[in-house]
Amino acid sequence: MMRWRSRFGVSVTCAVTLITSGSQSAMAQAAASSRTAAKRPPVAASRRALPDSAAEAAATRRFLEAEELTVARRLMADRARYLRGAEWAPLGDRCNPGALRVFPKATTPEQRDSLQALVERMEHTVVSRGVGARLDTPDAQRLLRTIVGWEAGIDRPVWDVTDGSTRMAFATGLTGEVPDPRGPGCLPSPAIGDTVTFVVPGVANMEFPKAKSPRVKAYFGVDGQRHARDEFAAAHGTASLDAELSYIVVAPIVIWREWAVLGVVRAKEKGGVDVSATNNGGAAYLMRRVGQQWRLVTVVRSWGA
Repeated sequence: MMRWRSRFGVSVTCAVTLITSGSQSAMAQAAASSRTAAKRPPVAASRRALPDSAAEAAATRRFLEAEELTVARRLMADRARYLRGAEWAPLGDRCNPGALRVFPKATTPEQRDSLQALVERMEHTVVSRGVGARLDTPDAQRLLRTIVGWEAGIDRPVWDVTDGSTRMAFATGLTGEVPDPRGPGCLPSPAIGDTVTFVVPGVANMEFPKAKSPRVKAYFGVDGQRHARDEFAAAHGTASLDAELSYIVVAPIVIWREWAVLGVVRAKEKGGVDVSATNNGGAAYLMRRVGQQWRLVTVVRSWGA
């Protein structure tokens, strides 16, 4: 009981009910339950979480597929624009020179730069989209078979065209036949020996071209180059410092959809030292697959002899 005197002098007595410790505990538990209930999502919302996540994943997938299709269509449009101004250089038919695509209307430096920029944009699209893609596929095997046969002088790819014609590409490096100075015939290139060695860092194996000559020998994986040098040194012994090791590095290899960018470096070494000043150069190729056949769109760039 509490008693106090009012301002009018009247003594007032009232009863005050105190909250016991037991009541405090009950109220604390009720408050905690209320907070937990507030944090807990409604049952219906919880049940919707999984379907919503699946719907978001499906929407993301559809967006990425649509975006990839847009990029693929733009790449084909760039190809059509590139091929629209192309013609074929008259190389004659002696000694099987193949065909050479030229752009006679690109006569000014600005026009040539624009054409090269278009080619490099196609290259960049393929590389940026396909980098890291698997190379242990039948498409990659066929691509390597095409490039190795071409670089070895065994056979050649055909050009990618829009008119349905079949035109064989020119010989790479120094692999083409040469006119016989003693008559109308042709002679095999003196640069091609009985064996052509390849180093392919990006894959574990490949399909070899089938030919009696030259023989193709390949080294695979990141240590392929070292293995080629070690075997060459072991075969030549003390004479290996003067002996010349020639091999072709096939890298990088990037495949995206029906497109590929592939580089080759035709290296020469003496005693394990690169003699690049006298090598056969190299090139970067842009290829397109039609059915199961890889065709040459263009040589993006080339260097060396």
